[in-house]
Amino acid sequence: MAQLGILCIAVLGKQGNPLFLQSFSSRRGGQEDLKWHYAAHTALDFFDERELPAAKTTESYLGLLYAMEDYAVYGYQTNTRIKFVVALALADAVIRDVDVKTIFRGIHTAYIAHISNPFTFAENDNPAVLAAPIRSRKFTRAMDDIAGKSSVEDESALL
Repeated sequence: MAQLGILCIAVLGKQGNPLFLQSFSSRRGGQEDLKWHYAAHTALDFFDERELPAAKTTESYLGLLYAMEDYAVYGYQTNTRIKFVVALALADAVIRDVDVKTIFRGIHTAYIAHISNPFTFAENDNPAVLAAPIRSRKFTRAMDDIAGKSSVEDESALL
């Protein structure tokens, strides 16, 4: 697989709450981190459009959701309505769907491994109760491996 410039990986819950968001951009902190929260929440509109009754599909990979001047946002939704969002740097190289699907497959596999842990509380169907954010070192390392980078986050904050 060609190395794609992953700028951000986000995992969003059923109600759109952020379960995990990690930036792999060279610029971090303040407004830059807020930019990726904005990108992930903007992607929710595209997920909602695809959930309309007229747009029934069995495909989990939603493809390109939208593009900005310096990045493109891709989406994937599990059958349990957990959403994965990846922001890729726009470069001169062609971004192939096969490569993006491979990234999402890795994220989904890591998420399944995280949820399969008996000490992890999965999101329930009660809309009044939001799932807790993912604070697993193993999950964070898996996202680092997928992005091919190491995050600069303080590991002591992760449980």
